[in-house]
Order: sequence, then structure tokens, then C-alpha cells
Amino acid sequence: MKNFSSLMIVGAILSISAPALAESRAVNVSIGSIGGALDNAVLQTVRQVIGFAVGTGTVDKFIVYSPREGGPIPKEGGLSACAEVGFGVTNAKFKAFVQQLRSITPRSGTFLNVELTASCRLN
Repeated sequence: MKNFSSLMIVGAILSISAPALAESRAVNVSIGSIGGALDNAVLQTVRQVIGFAVGTGTVDKFIVYSPREGGPIPKEGGLSACAEVGFGVTNAKFKAFVQQLRSITPRSGTFLNVELTASCRLN
């Protein structure tokens, strides 16, 4: 009976902590054009925000998926990348970084997608 009770307690603890392990620790960012010229000001702003986050340690891993040497380069330009939270960075600081990215508003004809993910993947 004691073993069963212990097993139930351990199971309850693991079920409570499981969502913490599955939280988003990275953000995918993609910028592109939907037909017209790309809003280059938005592209530069996103690069600056991510660069500052890398410089301050908010982001430890930054992977650019496109444009990439040997890969397709959209003729309008753009960016597809992932930024992963730095070691020891608080959730509040990472959430503020993501909110800063989400607050950037591109002009009509340009899209900016900011999507949370568990981690960055290598292509």
C-alpha cells in the first residue's frame, strides 16, 4: 500500500511539472512580401531587436533558415529565423522580447509572423 501511495505522489508531482518542461523557449520569426516590395524598415527593426537580444544574453541561439547560402533566396527579400532563450534568462525577460517582436507593424503587403515553439531546429 505504501508503494502505491508513493507511486501516486510521484505521478502527481510529474504531471504538475510536465507543462513546465513543455513551455515555449524559442520563437520562429518570418518576414516576407505578399506580392509587392518588402518593408525593409520592418526587416531592419526585427534584425535590431534580435541583435540586441543576442547581445544582452536574452537569446543564446539564433538560426537563420532563409536566406541561406546554397538555399533559395526570395527575390523580394525577407527572413526566416529562430531565436532561442538564453541560459538563466527569466520567462518575463523572454516574453518581453517576444512582445517587442510582436509589436512591430509592417506596412501593407509585408507580413511578419512571430510564433512560439519549444526550441529551434537545425535544418
